[in-house]
Amino acid sequence: MAVYKLSEYPKEIAPSEGCTVTIRPMVPGDAPALLEFFKGIPDSERYFLKDDVVSSAVIDGWASHLDYDRALPLLAFNDGAVCADAVLIRHRGDARSHCAEVRVVVDTSMRQRGLGRALLKELCDIAWDAELECVQGEFVSGVQDDALEAVRELGGTDAGVIHDAYRDRQNQPHDMVVLRVPLGKSWEWARADL
Repeated sequence: MAVYKLSEYPKEIAPSEGCTVTIRPMVPGDAPALLEFFKGIPDSERYFLKDDVVSSAVIDGWASHLDYDRALPLLAFNDGAVCADAVLIRHRGDARSHCAEVRVVVDTSMRQRGLGRALLKELCDIAWDAELECVQGEFVSGVQDDALEAVRELGGTDAGVIHDAYRDRQNQPHDMVVLRVPLGKSWEWARADL
């Protein structure tokens, strides 16, 4: 299994005019800042995340068990504070080792600036460089529509929909949309234009 090349981090990216952030892989000392970041995400959105991200035990567990070859968390910093969390999760089983899962969460004050899309592209570039064939993500329809749009802009295609996969706090159903971004030659050609 190819490993990720991380020698270019930390690095600055400018997803839009007037918006520059520094991104780098998470280190153990980032746990308090990451916890504060997640506390700032609206509860209505955190509700749909796979982990209890406002639990210090969960965040401390992530920080103390970092394994970049398995799950590579990239953090974006603005004025010294975490403003986004993007994770590339590698599947170890042979049957799914050609693909990785992506997850991105952006602070509400940094949205509509292209940061989520830039981080998704960054994760795709890392996966492509590691010779993976695709990345995919699961998105909550009606809640994560901006993320759905960003992935589609990067060439993501619908891989499937599971109707009524989620229920919000008011017991309203939401579909799970699975999007996949194929890597390979098409990504190599397109990445310069993205």
